[in-house]
Amino acid sequence: MSASVRGGGRRFGGLRALGFGARLALTGGRDGAVRTALMAVGVGLGVAVLLLAASVPTARHHRDERIHHRIDTNLDDRVIKPSAGTVLVSDIDTVFRDKEIRGRMVQPEGSGAPLPPGVQRYPRPGEMVVSPALRKLLAAPGSELLRERLAHPIAGEVGDRGLLGPGEYVFYLGGDHMVDGVAGTRRLDHFGKVYPKKPLSPDLALLGIAGIVVLLVPVGVFIAAAVRFGGEHRDRRLAALRLVGADRRMTAGIAAGEAVLSTAVGIVLGAILFMAGRQFIGLADVQGLSVFPEDLTPQPLLAVLTVVAVLTLSLVVTRLAMNKVAVEPLGVVRRSGGATRRLWWRIAVPLLGLFLLRTSVRNASDLHDTAGVVLVVAGMLALLVGVTTVLPWAVERLTGLCGGFGPLSWQLAVRRLQLSGEAATRTVNGIAVAVAGAVALQTLFTGIAQTPADSTPRAAHGASAPRTHVGVARLDDRKGDVERYVPVFAATSGVQQAVGFGELSVSTPDGGFPQTVRIADCAQLRLLASLPGCSAGDAFLVAPPGTGGAHDMTTWKAGTTLRIGADGPRWTTPPITATARATSADPQGVFPERMLLATPEAAGPTAIAHAVSTVGVTYTDTDRDVQDRIRTTAARLDPSFTVGFPGQPQGDPALGGIKRALLAGVTVVLLLIAASMLLGALEQLRDRARVLAVLIAFGTRRRTLGGSVLWQTVLPVALGLLVAGLVGTALGGTLLGLVGKPAAYDWSTLLAIAGLGAATAVVVTLLTLPTLWRSTRPEGLRHE
Repeated sequence: MSASVRGGGRRFGGLRALGFGARLALTGGRDGAVRTALMAVGVGLGVAVLLLAASVPTARHHRDERIHHRIDTNLDDRVIKPSAGTVLVSDIDTVFRDKEIRGRMVQPEGSGAPLPPGVQRYPRPGEMVVSPALRKLLAAPGSELLRERLAHPIAGEVGDRGLLGPGEYVFYLGGDHMVDGVAGTRRLDHFGKVYPKKPLSPDLALLGIAGIVVLLVPVGVFIAAAVRFGGEHRDRRLAALRLVGADRRMTAGIAAGEAVLSTAVGIVLGAILFMAGRQFIGLADVQGLSVFPEDLTPQPLLAVLTVVAVLTLSLVVTRLAMNKVAVEPLGVVRRSGGATRRLWWRIAVPLLGLFLLRTSVRNASDLHDTAGVVLVVAGMLALLVGVTTVLPWAVERLTGLCGGFGPLSWQLAVRRLQLSGEAATRTVNGIAVAVAGAVALQTLFTGIAQTPADSTPRAAHGASAPRTHVGVARLDDRKGDVERYVPVFAATSGVQQAVGFGELSVSTPDGGFPQTVRIADCAQLRLLASLPGCSAGDAFLVAPPGTGGAHDMTTWKAGTTLRIGADGPRWTTPPITATARATSADPQGVFPERMLLATPEAAGPTAIAHAVSTVGVTYTDTDRDVQDRIRTTAARLDPSFTVGFPGQPQGDPALGGIKRALLAGVTVVLLLIAASMLLGALEQLRDRARVLAVLIAFGTRRRTLGGSVLWQTVLPVALGLLVAGLVGTALGGTLLGLVGKPAAYDWSTLLAIAGLGAATAVVVTLLTLPTLWRSTRPEGLRHE
């Protein structure tokens, strides 16, 4: 027979072995069906998450399109004259209990005025059009303050085209007597603008890369663990096939056929789960992020890559698993039972990852290059995979040191881990990798969000004495009615004091550094600074600390001509009466520059006409709703009021968006890993059903077996969390070093992440108890 014929026969024999393995997966009896079902469910869950990840580019594209379509700012710097096709718009955004609400006041100037996306018709003055999520929030119990703030008749709903997601809070309020250029009002002749995307800063680019790796690696670990469900049953069946004449090549082909069919069924099941879950995604709001069902459409190339990657991973894992056992005609010999695991190569994997990360980026701009990104991803992969290499060695060493003593449940658990520690760690690897990634992300968030002035990372504070805070409400109405607003703010529950003044910015005509002027009567000025005396026509210079109170007449020399705002009228500096010192009632605390306090007589009518009505309030943090009460008061006085709290940290919107997306992904991955642990625990109980029944027959109490199962789960999980914490903090600190940020750790959050992982282990153990009780019945002694 020629070599080509023999080669063709081997290929044909390999295909027959694959087909025979596929038939065994479907018709191999009850055990084979259960194993196929477990593998399919596990792979299906992983594929569903991967398809969700493959939909992210589409969802982002749709979200960007909606952002572009509803831009309501004139970005062309052209003058738009009033006509029947124009509309006046001003921002009236607000916040309710940390929920950001996008608001716009609109007034069409004619019948042809363009409509905002998602709005069917303009609301009449005093009416508003709201998004479905905002309508639900207004109707929800506990939203009395928001209902009082937005006490306007609802004339309709904003459609999907005008929302970034089904959970976004948006409203359009009909306005009247709006004036272009006053209170932030602007004139538009169309909505929408497409502008080129700006590249992310190195910090945010690194955060995005880290998030993708952290979210996808645990999914791969989960699928790899799912492919090995029921491995002991498969090996015993292959040993029987060896007894009837199958060689090693054929058994390997049969095992591959089983894996391919189970994986294919899992891929189909994953697609079905994804399509079913996609219909309900609009009801979900994870970490403030929501998407429409049509946004979750996997990109075709990514979907194909997902299928190929899952099938390849299934075959590779099956082949590696076969290398660790010798399937002989008379049984199965596990090669890992007697050899002690070596530590050197297991430690070398994460050390290689650290080396790659430290040498991959020489400056922050390398994060935008393909080579730099590839090295960063490779380093992160090596570090996270290092968790799965170190954990089995750690379990082996601990069980070797702790066996032989302790309660019976402990000894049973340790002995079981000594015999099959790899199976136990296989189910824990996923949660260990997920926790390591979550710790690294949290460390990265803490370091990036931390301002240079922070000496310690932000952490949760315990109970302390009430602290005084400040808030500022501003209204650019050009009316000068600040005296009317002050008593209303002062009467708001939780407010200790309110001070009102007009504020404007002035600078030299040549474009010098802008300075601030505040205009108020003597009673209000005394609340802002310690004045030696005050009467009509006085003006006081408030100098910052360290100047000794000396006069600086560079800008404030009497008679100096200054310009109001960027292109406002000229204004003449009045004579300075004295230098004053700011008080704690000032809404900005310590002044960063010299500021002029002037009475209305000293400021003059030009300054008064261009001043922004401002009310500074002081309050304590004893009531969590005090900020919302202040916002409600401002909105009731005038919807165009803007309220800010200078003492509150201001986050980067891009950083906040990435953080919400990644935290939502981490939540999904942790749920997936919990499902993985549950399936793995059930599979192990199924394999040991006869042993458990025998133990019960010999008098072992079920409580002892339950404790043993708990120890078998908790011990690997505890070690996994320890290893994950070390690797995660090392990874987070190294990533911060790539962008020149000092390492900063929020230990309370890191402990909470570890506690979540531990709680997952306990919950999974409790869910397996019913199966444990069923496995210990006398019927479990039967064997076919």
